[in-house]
Amino acid sequence: MKLALGVAGGIALCAMMVLSVYDALGRSLFNAPLFGANDITQVLLVTTVAAALPLCILAGQAIRIDILADMLPPALGRMVDAVLRWVGAVMLGYLAWRCLLNGLEATRFGETTMLLLISHAPFYLLLAGGLALGALILLFPQLVKRQSR
Repeated sequence: MKLALGVAGGIALCAMMVLSVYDALGRSLFNAPLFGANDITQVLLVTTVAAALPLCILAGQAIRIDILADMLPPALGRMVDAVLRWVGAVMLGYLAWRCLLNGLEATRFGETTMLLLISHAPFYLLLAGGLALGALILLFPQLVKRQSR
């Protein structure tokens, strides 16, 4: 899972960098920007976020502030950590649900990017999947650790 997320996010991020440089050079040197570069960047950014979010949670690199947690007794610290994992999972689950609904609406209404007419629906669904995966990892970290061995 880590490898697949890393490869997908890395490819999307590298493609976004190459696209941005190519577009900027074409715009400034030849007065010929790449048609639809913003549309492609938009979908590549969603792909990068969908892969990076669960990958960051898997790596234990989600943003958190440990100042207060370090002052708590170990048992209370574990309890606070568990509660915050549940809160984070609920928030990510809600966002995943909203992205799923938005993806279904985008399908129904034919939402697309401005120039290249790339459908928004698959990217809403991709983001919903990444958010849901992040929520599951927060809820069940022990399952992920067992699989990665």
